[in-house]
Amino acid sequence: MSAITRCCVFIFAAACGSASAQTASPSVPAAIPSYDVYVADLHDRKISHIRKVNSTTGYHNQPEFSADGHLLYFTSQQGTGDKSQMDIARFNLQTGKLDLYHNTTLSEYSPTRLPADQGLSAVVVEADGKQRLWRLPVTGAPSVMLPEVVGVGYHAWGPSDDVLLFILGKDEAEHQIAYRNNAGELKTLAKNIGRGLAWRPGTHEGYFSERRNNRLSLSKFETQNVQTTGQLVLLPDQAQDFRWWSKDVLLTTAGKLIYSWQPGQKSWQHWLDLTKYCDGTLSRFGFSPDQKQIAFVCQPTGNQP
Repeated sequence: MSAITRCCVFIFAAACGSASAQTASPSVPAAIPSYDVYVADLHDRKISHIRKVNSTTGYHNQPEFSADGHLLYFTSQQGTGDKSQMDIARFNLQTGKLDLYHNTTLSEYSPTRLPADQGLSAVVVEADGKQRLWRLPVTGAPSVMLPEVVGVGYHAWGPSDDVLLFILGKDEAEHQIAYRNNAGELKTLAKNIGRGLAWRPGTHEGYFSERRNNRLSLSKFETQNVQTTGQLVLLPDQAQDFRWWSKDVLLTTAGKLIYSWQPGQKSWQHWLDLTKYCDGTLSRFGFSPDQKQIAFVCQPTGNQP
């Protein structure tokens, strides 16, 4: 069984947001959705100089800027059919060069900058099908970071060497958000959740989404008092992914738009319209550290589930 076949059982079920973790049979690969990654200059909530980053069709998703803003990492499908797999691609924003960050025999997802460290963390589908969090250093060999935590789908690093983890369950209702502190203690925060994870800048607040009556609502976890507060606000229809623009502005994608929300408000506001640049549906997105560039993912209309 190829790496891509194994990961379809887990990652794509969570990524598509419509199937359970066991929808796909190990002997019958799930259909791999196609996504494209774009990068553009951003100024006064207007974009220009838009570029498509991936050079092939397939699954290209989960963009992450480097700390200096010179590189864009993303999950990239390599090859087609049973022999294809996912690797972390690297796009040089200054030269336009596209290559692989680490060319391994395993499938890697969700590249994320490591705090106070050179390199990335990523979800790796191991040879036996287990999904765990790995360190992918700039130089040297990749290695497992949290060997005891199996079934990782997504992750987000906090301000104190702590991390929020999306842990896969037997079905969608059993997927859970867990918090692991820097002492290695793991605490389940919620089940039946969405895939979004984000830490509010300058705080010890981690944000995630919970599903209630077929809608996702925003929740927060405060690490200092170990308290979870739910139902802060409903996410817009189709919204899954969110990121903080600043300490007081959270952004999410839905359809072809990006919406903004401020803590304490009960509704979302239009922030950026990407209709002209995405013939389909927006999903994940990110900003360069200086916020002068935006990367976003578009699922073309012909590849909608």
